[in-house]
Amino acid sequence: MSNAIKNVLLIILISVEVKLELYITDSPIERIGGRFYKKELLTNEFVAPKELSYDSSSRNLFFMYMDDVIQNSGRAFINVVTKEAVKIKGIERNKATAVDPDTGEVYFGSDNGLYKYDPIDKKAVNVGLYNVNIMKIVIRNNEMYLIDANNHKLYKVYDEGARTVSIANYKTVMNFDVDSFGNVHFVTMCGLFCAVKRSEVVKNKDLPTAYHFIVGEDKTYAIYDDGLYNIDCLNGTAERVADLHFDPRSIIFGDYGDVFYTEDDNIFMLKPIRSYLLYRKKYS
Repeated sequence: MSNAIKNVLLIILISVEVKLELYITDSPIERIGGRFYKKELLTNEFVAPKELSYDSSSRNLFFMYMDDVIQNSGRAFINVVTKEAVKIKGIERNKATAVDPDTGEVYFGSDNGLYKYDPIDKKAVNVGLYNVNIMKIVIRNNEMYLIDANNHKLYKVYDEGARTVSIANYKTVMNFDVDSFGNVHFVTMCGLFCAVKRSEVVKNKDLPTAYHFIVGEDKTYAIYDDGLYNIDCLNGTAERVADLHFDPRSIIFGDYGDVFYTEDDNIFMLKPIRSYLLYRKKYS
């Protein structure tokens, strides 16, 4: 019996091969799937930043944060090139932030309606939907969508903020996003769903929920406990594509493959590393 055990152990030891890989860079890195990113701190001067939204034309990254002065959520932006940060006045209870990717116009949501950012005076001005308690805003394909926190339903906004129309008639919506094809991905207390072209609603069979959505040009990703998933709206499936070694409070794509995310009081920028030196050694 003892000889048999020794033989089995000997076979296992002989067949084991250890690989050591060293990636040499000149700065901190982050790995998502098969891609490496240079990790850069943009700022840590704001408390609990979230609700990131990016304007490509100005290179400004807008966000919410907890403001000790107003004792509520404030809003600000940081230029991702100069790292200059500016606080935005004119709204005391900011709940949502969104940038129109086509026009560069910036909108905020509050419990008393929709606000628009005035870049000249650097302040937010109330422009409509005064009876709507806006929890989240998404602007995609020249269309605006929101969650009303009073009933947790999804709405599409018409006539430059004059009226809203309900989508999908779900009443416990907690988070959502809209992809480039017009599909609405959303989370309720009953699960993860997708309204295909804002009509047929498909429940996802693989994920019970999504903590965050990240929308690219032709793909939509969801973050769950064990990593990053590629969402198939029509089939109601999710494929795990990468591990995540950080826990973002908010995360979005930027230009040229950049990724922005917040964690604790930090706002980070991840820039794809195009080349690196790999040292690989095998031990047997």
